[in-house]
Amino acid sequence: MKFIQNTCKVCMFLITALNILTIFIKYDLNYLLAPIALILLFLGIFSQTKNFRQITLFFLTFGLFILLYYEMPFAAYIDAIVAMTGIISIVVVMQLFSIPIEVGEYNNTIEFWLTKSFKKESPLFLFTMFVTNIFSSFLMFGTVPVMVSLFSKALKDNITNYQRFLATAIVRGYAFVLFWAPGAIVMLLVLQITRVTWFDLFIPGLLLSIIGLITSYFFEHIIHLNKPITKNKSNGLVSSKIASNASMQAGHIGIVVIGLLLLVAFFEIIHISSGTGKILLAGLIIVCIWIYYYRGHDQLIKAFHDHWEISIAKTIDFSVFFIAMGFFATALDKSGFLNKFQPLLQNSINYFGIVSIIIIPIVFIILSIFGIHPLILVVILGKILMSVALPISNVSISLILILSCSISFIVSPFAGMVLMTAKFLDVKPIEVAFKWNAFFCIIFLTEGIIFSCIWH
Repeated sequence: MKFIQNTCKVCMFLITALNILTIFIKYDLNYLLAPIALILLFLGIFSQTKNFRQITLFFLTFGLFILLYYEMPFAAYIDAIVAMTGIISIVVVMQLFSIPIEVGEYNNTIEFWLTKSFKKESPLFLFTMFVTNIFSSFLMFGTVPVMVSLFSKALKDNITNYQRFLATAIVRGYAFVLFWAPGAIVMLLVLQITRVTWFDLFIPGLLLSIIGLITSYFFEHIIHLNKPITKNKSNGLVSSKIASNASMQAGHIGIVVIGLLLLVAFFEIIHISSGTGKILLAGLIIVCIWIYYYRGHDQLIKAFHDHWEISIAKTIDFSVFFIAMGFFATALDKSGFLNKFQPLLQNSINYFGIVSIIIIPIVFIILSIFGIHPLILVVILGKILMSVALPISNVSISLILILSCSISFIVSPFAGMVLMTAKFLDVKPIEVAFKWNAFFCIIFLTEGIIFSCIWH
């Protein structure tokens, strides 16, 4: 088992290295990525937990069946197996941020500021969501390991049910960023389908994001986050030790955030790679500088060892799942299987008319819960909505599509953010998706549909 895990880790780093290499060369490296991804897939299945193994085999089997049934060419198999390796690369790079965070003991600094600035749980929850929202605008899927590294210790010491607290803050904070972040893949797809500009969507998208944050704050406050923060007995001692360095370390975190934003913006200006490529390269540069800052620190070697033995090992489960999910999603996309349902959906929209604005998001979310990737649904349902005469503007249609995708990322147990968050916090994906978020999503979906129509 140790050999299998180490081989999987090596494969993940090789995939990351090849994805970084594709930023600088024009050659297609999919034929190099595919065999490495296959090794990671087949060995990683043996080290997966039971729940992850079941859903991985489910998507892998159905994806293979679709490709074989439609007699797809060999190139389709290659594209399918490497479809989500870019996400694996981002997670691997962003996980490196846990090394300087651990060495510099930034967790204690976060705990110091949190306990100093917040007296009740609900304002702290809003702050955690807001920070996640900002980080997600450039870290995307890499947000999970960074947020867990920054907040986990402080929340575990001061919040009674910190797993629910952090899980809901992370998945909602990430989902709300889809409404306004220019680099979000969902945003790019919607702009392409509806032919509106990012400037058209920025103001209403930002307002919807704020509505989501405020609704989430009041929802959690009313349900259970109305208690004072439980002060850990050692807080006074810890605060006295780190108070002198707290401002400096807070400045470090600010520099890292601003540095990432500026680098991503710079790469956008000079047109380097795709959206994921920019984030991958910017994250690698910043984390290398941050680690170099702690060169010679007596805890650095131990941090690298813990990262290899513990942190990377946690990502094997969902890295293998991402390969299977990408395989299934690409098979659906290339086969044209879902296009067979277009006439039925289009006739339904023609029949229901304006009521379709309510039906489409519900259908979208239900399909995502059953495993169809939201990015595929955005393209298919978006094209259908644009082909039908509806008494709302393209901006409203865009908002409804992003709203559907955003809620799918929160409430689907197969969503990447839900799976990663559950894995890092040692809880079940179904708890994160349904038990802790389902009722909130019903409220936010209602608000979002009303807002989208009113904005028109």
